[in-house]
Amino acid sequence: FDLKLVYTLVSNQDDWDRYEGLQWYAADEWASENPDDADVEEVLKRVCENRENYLRWGRETFGWAIYLFKKEVIKR
Repeated sequence: FDLKLVYTLVSNQDDWDRYEGLQWYAADEWASENPDDADVEEVLKRVCENRENYLRWGRETFGWAIYLFKKEVIKR
C-alpha cells in the first residue's frame, strides 16, 4: 500500500504563542485556586523556567504540523 497526503495543518507563531501562553495562564489560575497545595511552588518554578526558555530560545524554533494521509491499496 501507499500513503497519499490529503491534508496538512502547520502552526504559525500565533498558534504556538497561544499554546504556550495558555499553559502559563492555567498554572497561575491553578496556583491561585490551590495556594496550600504542596506542589504549588515547584509547579510555578517549572512554569517560570519554561516560559523564560521559550521566550529566550524556543519561540523562534518551536512549531508543529499535522499531516493526514490516506492509505491507498494498490491492486496488482
